[in-house]
Amino acid sequence: MTTTKSFYINLFCMILLSLFFLSTVYISNSLAKDDMDLYGDMLEDDMVNPFEGDEEAIAIGYERFNSRCSYCHGMRGIGAKGPPLTRGYYKVSGGTNINLYSTIASGLTINGRPTQMGAFSRTIEDDDIWRIIAYMRQEYKDRKAAGSNFKYGVYP
Repeated sequence: MTTTKSFYINLFCMILLSLFFLSTVYISNSLAKDDMDLYGDMLEDDMVNPFEGDEEAIAIGYERFNSRCSYCHGMRGIGAKGPPLTRGYYKVSGGTNINLYSTIASGLTINGRPTQMGAFSRTIEDDDIWRIIAYMRQEYKDRKAAGSNFKYGVYP
């Protein structure tokens, strides 16, 4: 009888512990999602951009974007030869800060083959990559506030 009693006590403790861990994971994920879901596809464990929301850095990011990225991605990131970068959607690389940083710094490969998106880590400083991303995020917010329907090559 004591064996069955201890079995049920152990079973109860394991169920209770499992429920505790599941609720902790669920609550932490839902809180993190609320904090980070600014662009629809950012993940909870994304890196924080040190220049996000910094007006001066965004202005520098705008200049860097226009001098380095606009040839392929269009002025203000509305798309040209390359895809648009200011609509909050990144089909291949994903929309997290770390994915965008990695794509700009290391280039983009699909199925192990390089694409036309080359690596810029040797020609664009790390902080400038972050400023470009901050600019892209701000441009997205501005376009959204202006009621953009985010058509390819059209601003707003």
